[in-house]
Amino acid sequence: MKRWRALLAAAAAAGILAAEPAAGAEISSIQNEWQNENLGPGVARWVDENGNVSEQTGVRPGTEEGQLEVPAGPGQDVEEARAAAESGQSQDQTVTQDQNRTQEETAEETGGEQETAAAGDQAGSGEQGNGTERVIDPARPMVALTFDDGPQPAVGNRIMDCLAQYNGKATFYVVGNRVPAHTAELQRMAAEGHEIGNHSYSHKYFNTLSTAQIRQEVDRCADAVQAACGVRPVTVRLPGGNKNAAVLAAVQEPIVLWSIDTLDWKTKSAPKTVSAVLDQVKDGDIILMHELYQSSGDAALQIIPELHSRGYQMVTVSEMAQYRRGGLQNGQVYYSMRP
Repeated sequence: MKRWRALLAAAAAAGILAAEPAAGAEISSIQNEWQNENLGPGVARWVDENGNVSEQTGVRPGTEEGQLEVPAGPGQDVEEARAAAESGQSQDQTVTQDQNRTQEETAEETGGEQETAAAGDQAGSGEQGNGTERVIDPARPMVALTFDDGPQPAVGNRIMDCLAQYNGKATFYVVGNRVPAHTAELQRMAAEGHEIGNHSYSHKYFNTLSTAQIRQEVDRCADAVQAACGVRPVTVRLPGGNKNAAVLAAVQEPIVLWSIDTLDWKTKSAPKTVSAVLDQVKDGDIILMHELYQSSGDAALQIIPELHSRGYQMVTVSEMAQYRRGGLQNGQVYYSMRP
């Protein structure tokens, strides 16, 4: 527990996430958790309630490699449901620009985890990871990979595994009502230095809500994340990116949108998602993808090594803001951090 508390303190000190426990949520109550022994680079190991440590980094014991668990719908058996999910067919409601994406998929937390090499730690830590240091160089190009609508362990863990190999970090904009079913993935995100952002509690479009309802969506999501992993999101991503004067007045936190929209939720095509990023990426871009779809995970596993080979540093939104804007400002809307 001491290592876990120290990790949370380190994350707060780095300015990535606030680490004040939510009311009634004690971190000591977490018996099964991800831990990063050295608080530095590397993939966290799973520690069970008896203190047994997994031999494999980034893999939770008892899960089946690559399996995506989903509940069967009416008239559909479990195997049919899993086959549909693995083929990229989300149980969530497909959206258009004028429809709310409610994202009520209730997949049980399983695998999708793969053993990976060590990764970098928080910017400027100087800790060793896979033989290299993760030190952000402000003079070199950087991008922020962001993934919405999770958590979804079968996809998110693959993304984190890949980022670990290239000393990269990402920002995951999670939906609050999905968090309680996937607390272990949230704990891993925090343990490995990824940023957890606020994507509302139920993915309702804020421009259709009252001020009180908007605040409830933001605060309930933040509370759910804090209860799950002990850290509180700093930034908010508006569902659908929809905003008006009322929304901007109600959301007091920094609002992070994007400069590259991959439309991965629409195409569900890994090649199209890869092209959407690599054909137009520039220094300071904020890239929008989604954690729900296997095709998006497949795309990320191609995008991440290619960005690395092109010399891009993969950083969190807050890290990039710190180096490019001197930090985030409450109430400000950010589309990119381009020079």
